[in-house]
Amino acid sequence: MDCILQSWNARRAVNYGGKLTAVDQIILIKSDPMTHSEFEFSSRNDGISFSATMRDNQDCCRFMDISYSHPNRWTSLVLPMTDEQEDRVYARAAKLNGMGYDLIGLGSFGTKWDIIKPHPDKLWCSEACAELIKAAYGYGDDFVPHFYSPTSLYFEMVHRLAKK
Repeated sequence: MDCILQSWNARRAVNYGGKLTAVDQIILIKSDPMTHSEFEFSSRNDGISFSATMRDNQDCCRFMDISYSHPNRWTSLVLPMTDEQEDRVYARAAKLNGMGYDLIGLGSFGTKWDIIKPHPDKLWCSEACAELIKAAYGYGDDFVPHFYSPTSLYFEMVHRLAKK
């Protein structure tokens, strides 16, 4: 069954009553208009989501039941998947669950320079989602999870899915 890449569209969220956080403003320097990524599993896995976050005192990769109650603030991209692919993704997420949040890596998005320095044992949101997508589709060396911001991951997947 299909899964969904959910991308928080900070610019659109403001138009629908949301507020930009300080973290949103930093991420927008390199990832405009999206500032957060979540991987939403299919109903086979109760629509649970997975990502890395600092919200709710998590500071780690985690599974979370998210209602996406403000759909106008999210940009959703359907990720076609077989049950076998989703099972691989869930297994990968289970291994990443509890891994720390890479604040330094995320901070590298706060500059105009390409100085991304990912931590080997921590992830940021789009990096965590890209890890799951890579597990699903078996992408090779041309798909490097730590290179993706929320916006670039969304558009990379739009491009790759259009080629199928």
